[in-house]
Amino acid sequence: MKIFISYRRAEDNKSYIVGTIHDKLAEVFGKENVFRDALDIHTGTKWQEVLDREANSCKVMVVVIGPDWTNLKNADGQLRLFDPADVTRWEVETGLKRSRESKATLMPVYILGAPFPQKENLPPSLHELVDIQGLILRNHPDFESDFARLVREIRTLRGFMEDDIKIASYEPKTIRIEEGPFWMGSEPGEGIPDYEQPQCQISIPAFRIGKYPITNKQYEVFMKEKGISALKIGWPTQKIPEGREEHPVTGVTWYEARAYCQWLSGKTGRNYMLPNEAQWEKACRGGNRYFYPWGDELDPARSNHGEPKIAAVNKYFEQNDYGCYDLVGNVRQWTCSLWGNTPDAPDPKYAYPWDDDGRNNPDESSLVWRVVRGSSYEDEPVMLRCSARTGVFPESRGYPGSRYSFRVVMIEK
Repeated sequence: MKIFISYRRAEDNKSYIVGTIHDKLAEVFGKENVFRDALDIHTGTKWQEVLDREANSCKVMVVVIGPDWTNLKNADGQLRLFDPADVTRWEVETGLKRSRESKATLMPVYILGAPFPQKENLPPSLHELVDIQGLILRNHPDFESDFARLVREIRTLRGFMEDDIKIASYEPKTIRIEEGPFWMGSEPGEGIPDYEQPQCQISIPAFRIGKYPITNKQYEVFMKEKGISALKIGWPTQKIPEGREEHPVTGVTWYEARAYCQWLSGKTGRNYMLPNEAQWEKACRGGNRYFYPWGDELDPARSNHGEPKIAAVNKYFEQNDYGCYDLVGNVRQWTCSLWGNTPDAPDPKYAYPWDDDGRNNPDESSLVWRVVRGSSYEDEPVMLRCSARTGVFPESRGYPGSRYSFRVVMIEK
């Protein structure tokens, strides 16, 4: 996540409020994820190239508009915004273009009582700015509440959030998925099983989900602290096989995956658990209604599907707009949701439409199978669909080419 702050230096020199906005955004999202030219263009670099790179790679452009934003003039008396070479004009033009392309979100932020700009005061290339809902940052004592709203808006508009909480070296990175509706299940079609239907829109509370499946390196910390033999998951020397530190851990039973979540919760003081399948599917869909996480067509560049062996969790591009990796095409992943007692189809009480009606009970009998989501590198292409689901005996480790893994969910307190 990268936030680009566009502003007029002449206005900031009067109030220093842009510096405050930058520092407070950096506290929330991490200083490496917030760009401000005065701080992030270093001596000896070509500033135009840096601005171009940052403006064209950001996820959010915050355009800070003060009282003089539209009427500042050059030395020759020309309004700066009507000068095609004006840097602020170019920044906003870039943000508007990327917003139209759904590559970024442009957010006007009004400070110091600035009026909303009118089209007659803007060049035609910036007229679109007038139609974009902005946010007002008032002075003390309202600044803190207004800024909190700005943070909420950034999180909501992008639909995900990462690098906003500090984590330990052994702790998995998680992405925040905001509360709200999404489409779960499949529409009728060739090869689509009845138990993925009907497709329906449901809403679930906010949660955080692992950006990647749990890696061997992360799982090893758990095994060492708990004194668990690595032979169970197929490490013959009790150590991670060479070069596989960033590969997803595999050969894990449902109970072992749950035990890891309980250990991680106790160690961090956070509330970690296995995702239910609604959480998993919402994260997989990435805010869209696609067939696959990335779109409606297979894309070999987005997963390890069809390769001869398992891959590192970050070998391929992120699979959707939420920034999740390795949801499909590498390893199957446990959820906490119940399936039933037969492999062919879930029990009727666990059928769709999905509801949080007890089907995620972690203390259900070990005879009841659990839902596994995602797909392995050896599975058929149809299993790469966002809605594909299967049932597995919870004490199973999987079979060669499709041994089970997992990712975590964290509920913020």
